[in-house]
Amino acid sequence: MLPGRALGFVAGGESGPPVLLLHGFGADRMSWALQQAGLARFASTIAVDLPGHGESANDVGDGSIAAVGDMVAGLLGSRMAEPAHLIGHSLGGALAIDLAHRFPDRVASLFLVAPAGLGAIDRNFLADFLAIADLAEAQRVLERLVARPRLVNRQMAARMLDRLDQPGTRQALGKIAEGLVNAGNALAPAMVAIGQSDLPRTVVWGEDDGINQIDQARVTAFAKDLTLLPATGHMPQVEDPARVDTLLRGFYRKLGLG
Repeated sequence: MLPGRALGFVAGGESGPPVLLLHGFGADRMSWALQQAGLARFASTIAVDLPGHGESANDVGDGSIAAVGDMVAGLLGSRMAEPAHLIGHSLGGALAIDLAHRFPDRVASLFLVAPAGLGAIDRNFLADFLAIADLAEAQRVLERLVARPRLVNRQMAARMLDRLDQPGTRQALGKIAEGLVNAGNALAPAMVAIGQSDLPRTVVWGEDDGINQIDQARVTAFAKDLTLLPATGHMPQVEDPARVDTLLRGFYRKLGLG
């Protein structure tokens, strides 16, 4: 836990360029566990629990991308002495875009996986997630995130249900859900500005993503470098970790890292 900021995180790697990993809505830092382990070979990494998630507090402000982004910016400023390479999935991708726009001196590159703002989030999924009442329902909702439901196990569902049942969590996530639905409009200036910049960036998306449907026009304007992964849903880093690792290594190798 970061003193004064109420954000849980786990660090990996003792030296090298700083890398910050930002997870998606309803998840936690463990969704990046495999990638963080690989990155630790050449980078100093932090995988954070976003506000309202994991071990972090449920203080999310108004739940907007900017409000949550301000909290993450505090982590960047306190833990990373040089510009960080941001890796973001879904909600975390939207936050990475926001941070790169508002704090350009703190961001070195963007590796985005199905980022909110560049697609259309399924409102029904968000509502169903917030209304989960038992373990069986948790399992069914989580299975919608992936192309192969067998990847979702009982332990994952129980972990998520336990977090949802903590006091204040559903209310906090409800606020963030509203911010997610409005991410496209909220991030429009940021996406235009970054699309016209020389900030290194790449986007990865699952072809079978039914949670955040890709907006091809927005992605094309934002980043020329897009990789679509076949037979993959909304969680490429979990569904096809080897391919995501390969893309990460290739992206950072072009930047002279790794």
